[in-house]
Amino acid sequence: MNLVINYAAIGFRPYAEIGEFVNVGVIAVEARSRYLSYRLLSPQKTKRISVCFPEIDLSIYRSGLKRLESELAALSIETNLWADDAKQAGVSHPAQSDLFVGEGDNDLFKRLTSLRGSPFFYASQGTRLTNDVDECLKDVYGRYVEHWNLTPADYEEKKLTRDIKRLLHANNMDRFYKESSWVGTDAYHVGIPLTFTPKGRETPEKAIKPINLAHSSPTKIYMHGDEWISKVKRLKSIGSLPEAFLFVAKKSPDPECAQAAEEICEGLSNEGAQVIDIEDHDAILAFAKIEENPELKLEFE
Repeated sequence: MNLVINYAAIGFRPYAEIGEFVNVGVIAVEARSRYLSYRLLSPQKTKRISVCFPEIDLSIYRSGLKRLESELAALSIETNLWADDAKQAGVSHPAQSDLFVGEGDNDLFKRLTSLRGSPFFYASQGTRLTNDVDECLKDVYGRYVEHWNLTPADYEEKKLTRDIKRLLHANNMDRFYKESSWVGTDAYHVGIPLTFTPKGRETPEKAIKPINLAHSSPTKIYMHGDEWISKVKRLKSIGSLPEAFLFVAKKSPDPECAQAAEEICEGLSNEGAQVIDIEDHDAILAFAKIEENPELKLEFE
């Protein structure tokens, strides 16, 4: 595999202050040649937008997506004029140095995915090795937009995360929390959807992780729960466990499954985490509360 692909999901986020978004496409840039490829949802496919943001005027979304398509199309024509052999060679062309200011393999990707004042933004990012740019783009699009290989637990925990974000927003606490895709070290790290990290700290002071323990069988509950017990234990062993780590649990009413869920909750507690039921809003808010200090500066400010 001789091609290095930097990729990013393209999210639609009409209300930046809330943080909720829907993935509507992906872009990929080959690191050395800067060959640019992308794929967007059709403007006519608006079901996921109307479900997540029922109050949105869909004509605004469609026109915005079309403008983004035009921008990426124009940029790809200019960039790929000198990078047409990237799918095979993965090498840069000298003439490309005139197209963009600055040196370095990631210059185009960094500029393209930088923050901007638009409801369309570049969300999850990553890097892959591949021999085929088109196949890599297809895989990334399938994962981030079409949700290939997502388990039911992923879907349910996304919903739980959305519910908690709405609860925090309703109580003016969401501004303190952001997603951390990297909690830990280079050797071991995990992603946590809601974290509070004051400026100057590498490890979150507070972290909130929804966990679905309402599976249809005790075995599935044990398997999913044991995975997170192991993660907490590993973070603790390397000194990267958040100072206060809350798991917000959804549990099954079935007695046999409920017993498995209680054992998982006990295991998480034994490793230093707190566990609160998803219905206990007061307890969640009490945990999430941040004592404001005029001198306090957050990492994302």
